[in-house]
Amino acid sequence: MKLKSIMIRVISYTGAFCTIVLVNACSHQEVPTQPSLSTIPGSQVKLSKQASDFAQLEILTVKPRYSQSTIITTGEIKADDNRVFHINSIVAGRVAKDNVVLGNAIKPGDQLAVVENIDVARTYGDYIHQAHQNEIDISQAEARLDLAKKNVQRLEKLNKEGIVAEKDLIAALSQQRLCEIILQGSKEHKIHIKAEFKSLLAAYGISLEEEEKQGLSHIISGSPIRAPKAGVVIKKNVTVGDVVNPIEPLYVVADLSKVWLNIAVYDKDLGKIKEGESAIFHSDSIPGTNFKGTISYIQPAAGDTTKTFLARVILPNEKLILKPGMFGQVEIRGGRSNQYPYLPDRAVQKYGNDTFVFIKQDDSSFAKRKVTLGDRLGDGYLITQGISAGEQVVGSGSFKLKSELLKSEISNEE
Repeated sequence: MKLKSIMIRVISYTGAFCTIVLVNACSHQEVPTQPSLSTIPGSQVKLSKQASDFAQLEILTVKPRYSQSTIITTGEIKADDNRVFHINSIVAGRVAKDNVVLGNAIKPGDQLAVVENIDVARTYGDYIHQAHQNEIDISQAEARLDLAKKNVQRLEKLNKEGIVAEKDLIAALSQQRLCEIILQGSKEHKIHIKAEFKSLLAAYGISLEEEEKQGLSHIISGSPIRAPKAGVVIKKNVTVGDVVNPIEPLYVVADLSKVWLNIAVYDKDLGKIKEGESAIFHSDSIPGTNFKGTISYIQPAAGDTTKTFLARVILPNEKLILKPGMFGQVEIRGGRSNQYPYLPDRAVQKYGNDTFVFIKQDDSSFAKRKVTLGDRLGDGYLITQGISAGEQVVGSGSFKLKSELLKSEISNEE
């Protein structure tokens, strides 16, 4: 069989480098289409100057960075126990009004409910009775004083004319003075009565001044429950018609301007955190928003049921965005400790159980060197063994060197 020519194609793949050889029946001619590359079996890759220029390898100088422990865990928003307060009724009775819905924001002085109680009616009724009697006493004292004054004026005139003895005038003056004292005492008693009942009724949540505007014929029987300070109602134990007592709280209210972030910490991570370290919380309930704070408390003992420790962060919450019961992810960033060489992901190569980098020896030679990865930091790793700060390694392009090295090792095995 006659063949005019025989063409043999030999193709060597090296990722970004290849050499093509053409052979025909008459002559042999090698035509390189890309710069050549060679390997020294085991640990080195050597490039020609053309190949090195063609590869555009990125050479990085290894720099040190501080290690920083980062823990990813979960957290839950809780009301600050120091900002939670209970609102009770001071009297036993039946709830006549309930003005609160669970979750309501309340302000100081807001009327939350009204509890009917016979003691309130008795106290206010007693005040009306004493106030009315005092008004009568004052009127009578004023009338007596007016009469005493007129009697003194008449006796003074008669005494000047010698008709009345001096002792009769002195007796009249004494009677006038006595009437003045009685009147003054009645007026002071009015002040004392009002002050006493104002305090008694205030204990029931009633303003005496407001009630007096409706007249003395109006008898109150309900004790209003008022908010002592601002907050959000997080628990409600009452509705209209319930019979309540001073022991059980009607409402539980929390000031949510600051909240607790309770963080679950597992035993293996406990030694990595300490008070004062920063924590970042984000929840699917509030996408795209991070809340930052510092750890203020670490539980000294694990929980009986969960067997985990608890760390706490106090988060500002002026706009009340965070709600008790919200769950989310927490990132705890520890403080700096030791320095280690740092390498970005693009410089680190892996094959099998080996992790390695390519160290620059000169402009055309690169040596494979095994390294031990430490903590992940950003888009790279801290290196605990294998290289030192100041050495030069290949960044982008190290995968090409890895491919050539592995191909060479496979060829040698064959």
